[in-house]
Amino acid sequence: MIKAVIFDMDGLLIDSEPLWQEAEMIIFQEVDITLTPQLCLQTKGLRIDEVVDYW
Repeated sequence: MIKAVIFDMDGLLIDSEPLWQEAEMIIFQEVDITLTPQLCLQTKGLRIDEVVDYW
């Protein structure tokens, strides 16, 4: 019987930020928006919809 579940929603257990940054640059390039790691810092921590609106 499962008594507890841990959800890692903020990067506490796994640092997913480098993976997100790589995916962000690849996906935005497909719509002719070239991002660099420095530019990605401007939207770090935002929700996906906020990142899309920003760029």
